[in-house]
Amino acid sequence: MFRKIFMPGAAMIVVLLGAACSDSSGPDGGATGSTLTAAEVQQLGGDVVLDAAEMIEVSGFDPATGIPMMMPAPSGGPRQPPLCVTISPMPPVNSDGDMVPDSVRFDFAGCVFIHHMGQVTDSLDGTIDIVDPLPLATSHGVRHIFTQFTRARTNETFPARSFVAVHDGSREWGASPDTLGHTVTNFVTQWTHAGGFTSIHEKDWVGKFTATAAGTILPGQPLPAGSWTLGGTSQWERGPRVWSVVTTTTAPLVYDPACDVPPKITSGSLHLMVTRDQGVTDVDITFTACGQYTVTRTPAS
Repeated sequence: MFRKIFMPGAAMIVVLLGAACSDSSGPDGGATGSTLTAAEVQQLGGDVVLDAAEMIEVSGFDPATGIPMMMPAPSGGPRQPPLCVTISPMPPVNSDGDMVPDSVRFDFAGCVFIHHMGQVTDSLDGTIDIVDPLPLATSHGVRHIFTQFTRARTNETFPARSFVAVHDGSREWGASPDTLGHTVTNFVTQWTHAGGFTSIHEKDWVGKFTATAAGTILPGQPLPAGSWTLGGTSQWERGPRVWSVVTTTTAPLVYDPACDVPPKITSGSLHLMVTRDQGVTDVDITFTACGQYTVTRTPAS
């Protein structure tokens, strides 16, 4: 029987922000201009970090425990998907006998998980299809197709970290013992944040993970220490305005499995070149410690 499930964890990051979160107009273009306001810079940076965290978590090369909220396994027994998840077909077809079935759908309708000492509740809905890109050849690749996969998080301890995220699109990853590659194609996430604002991020990203010690990426095991690079294009929508975003890695993102705050990055930086009409805003995201990052911008050109 198929005993694995993949699902991205929802990363709530401890953020060190230096700018106020007001949408008031100003010399940077204002709420109706072509460049980002100070508040929008912080909001975009936060969305990019959340999306990067989910890409990293869903790339976790651990097919037995790919869902962070997996129910504990009975002593000595195999881990099981949560009882609320409907799996079809059952049993799945696995033509090549590797870890990934040919195609199986996980329906999360009505799933509720309570964790962090009862202070955080995740309510799930929608589906994820798990597909073997090479169903007739043994391989270590998997494709995830998200359809209206919704996570509504309520955080009693830190209400500002509550959100609703709706995911649609495709992710695919594959690995060797030394590196892991992740491709995100036409992937759309709609965020509704606790502050009341909504945003939509549609992206085509490519990520690459390189293990610090060669040969340490192992099937059935979490990612070892290593570093990520991330790049690609996206569109970010906030209210009536849409910006084009080019993301590049300016310093590799150092992944530390001992860090307990997703995306488990302790250093490194991303650069976002954000354009709308003739306006350009340069945004830098710098990770400073486990679960901490800053978002800064340079004057629009």
